[in-house]
Amino acid sequence: MTNSVPLILTQTTVQRGFKPEPARNPSVAAVYANGIGDLVYFSGRTMTLGQRLFTDCRMRYDVDMSDHRRKAELASTPLRTRDGHFFIASVDVAFRVHDPCEVVRRGIQDALPVVYNYLGRTLEGAAFDFVVEDPSGAERAIRSLFLNPVVLPDGITIFEVTPHLRPDDATADYLRKLRDSRRALTTNDIQHRVNVQEHEQAAQLSAMAQDGRRAELEKERVALGGRGLTAADMAREHLMRHPEDTEKVTQMLLEHERALLQAQDAHSQRTTEFIQFMMDNGVVQPGQFQPFVEGAARAYGLPGTAAAITGPGSASWNQAPVLPAIGGAAPAPPAQAGPPPREQVVLKPDPASSMWAPTDGVQPVYLLVDESADASAYLDDLGDGLRRLFDGLRTAADIAPAIRLSVLGYADQVAARMSMTAVDPSTSVPWLTSRGVASYANAFETLYGRIAPDVSTLKAQGLIVRRPLVFLLAAAAPADDGVWQTPYARLTDPGTHQYAPNIVACGVGGATAPLIAAIATKPEFGYVATADADVSTAIGDYWDALTCCLVKYGRTILAGAPDLEFELPPHFRVASAL
Repeated sequence: MTNSVPLILTQTTVQRGFKPEPARNPSVAAVYANGIGDLVYFSGRTMTLGQRLFTDCRMRYDVDMSDHRRKAELASTPLRTRDGHFFIASVDVAFRVHDPCEVVRRGIQDALPVVYNYLGRTLEGAAFDFVVEDPSGAERAIRSLFLNPVVLPDGITIFEVTPHLRPDDATADYLRKLRDSRRALTTNDIQHRVNVQEHEQAAQLSAMAQDGRRAELEKERVALGGRGLTAADMAREHLMRHPEDTEKVTQMLLEHERALLQAQDAHSQRTTEFIQFMMDNGVVQPGQFQPFVEGAARAYGLPGTAAAITGPGSASWNQAPVLPAIGGAAPAPPAQAGPPPREQVVLKPDPASSMWAPTDGVQPVYLLVDESADASAYLDDLGDGLRRLFDGLRTAADIAPAIRLSVLGYADQVAARMSMTAVDPSTSVPWLTSRGVASYANAFETLYGRIAPDVSTLKAQGLIVRRPLVFLLAAAAPADDGVWQTPYARLTDPGTHQYAPNIVACGVGGATAPLIAAIATKPEFGYVATADADVSTAIGDYWDALTCCLVKYGRTILAGAPDLEFELPPHFRVASAL
């Protein structure tokens, strides 16, 4: 392809007299100009002898009137689509001169700049009405614009245009990934249906087995003749089936006995206080005390002596209940009790703090808890810590409405254990379960997808919503290292994510210091348990520190000066320092 298409082929001086003019090609039109610049046109032919003798024309311009076809690729001016991507256009174009005088008047030496500039503007407007996945539609729209010849004011007619559109390299890579993702979604959907069917079949088999067990139990109930079962009877029935549970059942019976004794002691204490009050006021005389006590005891099914209700401590709580013998052998005594449970962090309402009002705003908080297989050994500690956190928020009723909590458990997939809500006495503590590997990419993708709808819901209630907080407790190394960084960057980039959260990350077990330091959005927001720390103890320390942090932060919100301060838990170190 040549780099230009000259239209004015020659420019010669008109010779007056009998000397003939130069011959012209049939596809060339002759245009004449007089001394003052006016153009004279004899339908493209040259002047006759008579015209030459008397003409005032001084110059002759030979203009190319032939058809021209060129193929152009508009690589330097890609066409923007409606969805922000770009087409690269390759165009087969045909054109000719229809007004040689206009070409001479405008002094157009090369037709290509005129034709290509018009094509670029026209194609740009047509392509913008289509998305990048519809190049065929854009091509049809462009061809429709040139169904009839297009006459340009420059004296040139474009009579044929054939466009060929393709995505630019960046867009082609995007479309390839999008196509692969859609295929993966289809494959995953089919696999999901297979999994669901297998699960339903397994559930049906399990239900059939349960029905069989219930039928057997019903037979046993009928054989008992409708006699009520005591706690000892139920224990005996269970141990006949599961003798390995002797220690557990013994401990449960002990707790049951303690509860009964506690109820009896409380009733005895109230009865004693009531009788004392009546005696002090002369309603009951000392001689009438014993008959009154025995009557009250019979009415409530208690021992019928005064000694039985003289106050707390009428039975020893250190004495284990005796299990009925099975096969003539007495059950083994209960195992030695373990260490005492961790003391609950009590944060009562601050008398100096005002109660929350909607004008104080709310703080969205996401608890992201590791439920992967690597965390299975600590699942009880995680659940116990979560319960103590909820208890702490319930006791701090002055700030509880200011903290809107959501609990997410992550492993190979993310499970929403609790949607965003304020913790109050009616809020149930969510449960956690161990499963799969730790996919940090899924965790961050899920957070990204939940934050904006949660914030919009809170704003729709007329509340002032603060930047979301994420508290991550990790126990496993990422199974998708090298992948999770991309969704993490999208989640935390305030330039592209309006509600990019602050992330406080804590690591135990297999969660390393470099991982936690990379996840925490500030250096002082990343902590890892020390190598010599007991993991269960460290997890408990984390939940206690988090409880104090949220309550104190809530009170700074009520005071009008929000200040997040997460104190370093015992047995933890700042990850960035390690």
